[in-house]
Amino acid sequence: MKKWHLCLVGVMIAAVLTGCSDSNEPNYSEADLPYGATMLTDTHSGNVPITYDRRFFSPEEVKTLSDYFYALESKDEKLLDDTTLDLYTDFVVESLYQGILGMDGLVVDMNSKFAAEEDVPYTIEEVEVKSYYTIDDEESMDLVNLYNMLKELSGDENYISQHISDGKYITYNIRTNTDGTIKLFEDQMLFLINVDGAYVVCS
Repeated sequence: MKKWHLCLVGVMIAAVLTGCSDSNEPNYSEADLPYGATMLTDTHSGNVPITYDRRFFSPEEVKTLSDYFYALESKDEKLLDDTTLDLYTDFVVESLYQGILGMDGLVVDMNSKFAAEEDVPYTIEEVEVKSYYTIDDEESMDLVNLYNMLKELSGDENYISQHISDGKYITYNIRTNTDGTIKLFEDQMLFLINVDGAYVVCS
């Protein structure tokens, strides 16, 4: 699992920066450092700042995340539609809302998840990607379960191999501002997958 190892990160960074005066001490390259060692905040790719480790996420992934969260913040149903997987979203609408909500109602309901007060607008100050799993990480079955669900929903046993080229199960923190009141929502989760060459969110 790619996750925080703060103590180890501190030791490794110190070793890299000082060059280790003791010749017996190992030298670490950036590639040896765990997730979280080279964090940056992208404020240019979209309207919502995304903090992440630049070694593990592409600009396209970061842009998709920023657009997705801006869709929630602004209740933009078209942008939410553009940044989510129709197959998955249709399932959520049908199973959780019995088809009562369309995309316009869904975006309002999802927006309310991060509201400090009901029906009060907020801005998202930052989304911090804390950690992620890929399909190769044995610790998590979440992506496997998602892929099995998508195969079943599509009715195509080859859906994953033919349409999905990358996938991450992400844990994140999100900080909102409601008229000066800051609220932090920790350890939220979503899927970010590449379907037919474009990244989309399943949440």
